[in-house]
Amino acid sequence: MSDLKIVKFGGSVFKDENSFNSILKLLDDSKTVIIVSAPFGITDRLKENAISSEFLLMMYRRFKQLLGFDSSVLKQRVFEIECEKNFEKILSHGERCNSLALKLFLEKKGFDVEEILPENINFSLTEYGEFNLDQKISKFFEEEKTYIVPGFYGVFNGQIKTIGRGGSDYTATAIAYLLDSKEVILYKDVSSVFSCDPKIVKNSVPITKISYEVAELLSYFGAKVINYKAIKPAKLKDINVKIKSVDSESFTLISKEMDLNVFSISYLESLILIKGYIKEIPVNAKYMDVFHRKAWIVATEEQAKEIEQCFYNPVLIGNLSLVFVTGNINIEKKLLILNTLYSNKCDFFVLKDDEKFIILLVKRKNVKDAVNIIHNILFAKEAVV
Repeated sequence: MSDLKIVKFGGSVFKDENSFNSILKLLDDSKTVIIVSAPFGITDRLKENAISSEFLLMMYRRFKQLLGFDSSVLKQRVFEIECEKNFEKILSHGERCNSLALKLFLEKKGFDVEEILPENINFSLTEYGEFNLDQKISKFFEEEKTYIVPGFYGVFNGQIKTIGRGGSDYTATAIAYLLDSKEVILYKDVSSVFSCDPKIVKNSVPITKISYEVAELLSYFGAKVINYKAIKPAKLKDINVKIKSVDSESFTLISKEMDLNVFSISYLESLILIKGYIKEIPVNAKYMDVFHRKAWIVATEEQAKEIEQCFYNPVLIGNLSLVFVTGNINIEKKLLILNTLYSNKCDFFVLKDDEKFIILLVKRKNVKDAVNIIHNILFAKEAVV
């Protein structure tokens, strides 16, 4: 199935009544699997778990706006969770409604379309919340048509299970792996991966290509442009991953190709440092350094409550952010970065200094200043190749 096209449309793509038309211009009559996220904001509302007739009517009107016409079939899909108690099914409902809405739209435009729900093909997850890459699903995608699959969830022990924010990226690369596709295109609200979050660093620059390893680390340490779990299936089969927007020809290619000294910065806020002597190694932490049973562990606020039970008399330091900088930074630039952060009164310390990256812990109130200082030292104002 190497000629099969895999495309994923993120939630930000579905913003108004012209959204489906913007997707239409990107499609042709070749065999394609489309993975869809829920429209922006829908999942957050579903997460509140305040399902009511009024909310579902509002939700239907939102999908009707995307679709452009009334549909009793779509309305039935939207209202099917009115009495639902399964939180995972509720949380993933935006994707299912969006996949049906897009199917109805494309059918009206003359496409031969089939919607495939993960629960109907037992698109399974492991106990660790990862897609089972040994499963067989190709028989469900044999015909020459357009397939639409809701992203963000799979099936575990016969029940719907969501896979976290940005999970539709992971759905797309897992399907690409299982169907032997050579490329996945992830359509986002940005035209490429940038050197840092453009909302924080105004002079951030686009990166045209980046390796699997760097993309995985950046996303793990806070870059929201791709789900870090999505890298594994692509890396295992050398599947090219393109990140782009629906209205731009620019893109970032994630592949096995080596980076040409690409610098990138990501960061995580609201972290806690837990240090002391440990009883056992915790299984869920953002970063861990252990030496002779003495450990420094960086965790989210949610993780910290469980992790501190693994310590004898732990010391907790809160209101921290982690800054991850990747690239072959020479010693002169490293010293310049550290001295400049110090002279600008950014409270920080070096958590890890490696040949290919550096990790800093910074007081949360200083993180945006720190990221801009580092970026200004490392980058010129042209695209990185």
